[in-house]
Amino acid sequence: MSVKVHHEAAITVITIAGRFDALMAKEFKNCIADLTDGQRTLIALDMAAVNFIDSSGLGSLVGALKGISKEKGEIRIAGLSPEVRTIFELTRLHRIFDIYENIETACASFG
Repeated sequence: MSVKVHHEAAITVITIAGRFDALMAKEFKNCIADLTDGQRTLIALDMAAVNFIDSSGLGSLVGALKGISKEKGEIRIAGLSPEVRTIFELTRLHRIFDIYENIETACASFG
C-alpha cells in the first residue's frame, strides 16, 4: 500500500497502490487535508495499481470530493481496474466522480 504525491503545474497527481482500505483511507485523508491547506485543489487520482477498495476507501474518496468541492476544486479518477470499477458502479459512485481511462487523460481534462 502506498500513497505518492507529485505536482504537474496546477494539478496534483496522487498515485495510490495496493489495497484502498481503512489503513490507506486514513493516509489518503491526511494527504487531502494537507493539499487543501496549501490551496492545491485540482486533484488527479491515479488508481491503476489499486487492486481492492472497501467502504472505508470509498468513504474517504467521497469525503475528499466534498472537501475539495468546498474549496472550488475538482477531483478526477483514472485507471480503475475492472474489479474496482465494478465497485464504483455497484455503489453508483461512477455517477459522482469523473473517471478516466488513464492519468494522462484525467490531467488533460482540467483544460
